[in-house]
Amino acid sequence: MNALILLLIIIAWLIAGYFIYAKFLEGKLIKTNDKNKTPAQVIKNNPDYKPGKKFFLFGHHFASIAGAGPIIGPILAVSYFGWFFVVLWIAIGSVFIGAVHDYLSLMFSVRNKGQGIAKISEKRIGKKTFYIFSILLWLTLMLIISVFSVSSAQSLVEIPQLVIPFFGITLIALFLGLAVYKFNQNKYLSSIIAFFLVIFFIWLGIQIPISLPFSIQISQITWISILFIYALVVSLIPIWLVLQPRDYISTLSLFSFLFIGIIAIIITRPEINAPAMIPFSISQIPLWPILFITVACGAVSGFHALISSGTTSKQLAKESHGKIIGYGAMLTEALVAILVLIFVCAGLKWGINITNSLDLNFFQNALSVGWIVAFGRGFANIVSSALPFISYPLLIILGALIVNTFILTSLDTSTRVGRMIASEAINKKSKINKKFLLTLAILIPAFLLAITNTYASLWRMFGSSNQLIAGVVLIAISAYLVEHKKPMIYTLIPSFFMIITTLTALFYILYNNIFKEFNLTITIISSLLIIFAVFVTIEIIIKIIELKKKRKS
Repeated sequence: MNALILLLIIIAWLIAGYFIYAKFLEGKLIKTNDKNKTPAQVIKNNPDYKPGKKFFLFGHHFASIAGAGPIIGPILAVSYFGWFFVVLWIAIGSVFIGAVHDYLSLMFSVRNKGQGIAKISEKRIGKKTFYIFSILLWLTLMLIISVFSVSSAQSLVEIPQLVIPFFGITLIALFLGLAVYKFNQNKYLSSIIAFFLVIFFIWLGIQIPISLPFSIQISQITWISILFIYALVVSLIPIWLVLQPRDYISTLSLFSFLFIGIIAIIITRPEINAPAMIPFSISQIPLWPILFITVACGAVSGFHALISSGTTSKQLAKESHGKIIGYGAMLTEALVAILVLIFVCAGLKWGINITNSLDLNFFQNALSVGWIVAFGRGFANIVSSALPFISYPLLIILGALIVNTFILTSLDTSTRVGRMIASEAINKKSKINKKFLLTLAILIPAFLLAITNTYASLWRMFGSSNQLIAGVVLIAISAYLVEHKKPMIYTLIPSFFMIITTLTALFYILYNNIFKEFNLTITIISSLLIIFAVFVTIEIIIKIIELKKKRKS
């Protein structure tokens, strides 16, 4: 299939989803009113609360929810199942499940003083269930921090030209945050200056690549350690100072990068040469449920609810901004996932026919260089064909840099949200309710998981726990809707699909782990996720039934 035709179909579908389905949900379930004061306007002298400029906040929210998810997931899924079902799930899942989940999580948090999704659910599901739900969310965040720190450290080792621009963007963000929020400088002029500074740091990184004088393993652990120290510091300072402006810069960079990619696709109109479908007889991986936990963030992600209700709801200046930020950012992430899929499927050589396992190995060899480098090469192949005046090595570095800046965002945002969840679950008067200690509480176990180098296992666990959270959040939102006498059909059906699918995936992973390749850590985490999710789901369903009975009486 021609990649341009596929891209145009998806863009048209996502635009229709935003202007039709999102608008319907806004009028049916939310009924936004800009006369209502948001938590960002009401709560003062708190480093987590600050009314954000709409596009700054869109940039922060998008960069935070995206991370490496819409890049890793689709690439892995294509190598398992072919591109057709991956595209289908991204298109359907993002419009009817993922964006609904993100938007409602954001707006219900805004209507509840910026509280996290677990805290909002507490009075409906009870304290015991609230604590278990909080543990489930906390475990997911720990896995995210571990997974993304490992992948980011690997790329810094493999591509030393990334080091200076990777950390330089944070310095640029600091000056941008001070310029816009502290000194009230023009946001557009400041953004342009910041963008050119990013280009300068990219050039500087190419001129001065930084490689650590250690073995690959020691270098990776060193970078992981530096990343964790960074996450600790940035997650504790005011959100407007570094996190929000850096996410905004990252989003601007990504959009510029993808705009070049789209132009190249229009010019070259490449053919997708990856297989449309890889049958089970060859891959030995079941389409259902593994497709859904592998694609993960490109279609739906429970992690997004933690961002929507954890940081974004505390920065929303007006309720009317919620739709473009909550619903629109998820559809943008779906578009990114499709573009990534095109770069990999049309930009790399996959072969023609599938007849046996040997051919499958040939297809997967297209990704043997690692997903970050594979993405960069696929992008570079397409863009260099259309725009030969741009250096091929430079394009690979740009691709890897964009991915890494988004990973960095996920690291510190996840750390901040993990601390918030723990803070909400602990008595406010408790002496241990200190930001520093609560931040260490999530970073230390995540660090230990990261340096054990169990990346592949961690990604499977992340995908499962992430989708499981989405299902539980949707069913919790359903309870909220019932309580407020609003239709819950738009969230209840997706919640059952997500919960059943991801529980099945967890049982599949647990079975394989016990009987094929035993790993104690994965066995424990899988078992805990299953137990916690079943318990929370049953409790919320019971509560929904009780609320329905009250409405009838």
